[in-house]
Amino acid sequence: MNWKELKRKGSQHYKRGIDLVEPIDLYKDGQMLRDFALASIIKYAYRNRSATLKPMNDGDLKKIIHYAEMLVVINHEQSKEQTKAGEEEAKEATP
Repeated sequence: MNWKELKRKGSQHYKRGIDLVEPIDLYKDGQMLRDFALASIIKYAYRNRSATLKPMNDGDLKKIIHYAEMLVVINHEQSKEQTKAGEEEAKEATP
């Protein structure tokens, strides 16, 4: 899965128009997405903890999965960038 596919799965209320910046893109570009996704997972998990004595909310569980998928995608992107940077450094270091 890539970033565009993942965003399509997100909440529709953030998709307001082609010219507007979606908050999730702002977090990603500002290198805050990892922390945001982790905090969101904690928030939705905490709302569904056993202390509330309510059944778990399916919508919240889907959001947890969505944010976890985000972490997988950004982790994959970062790994590719690091590999590419390492390869470029190796090329520059080769006489």
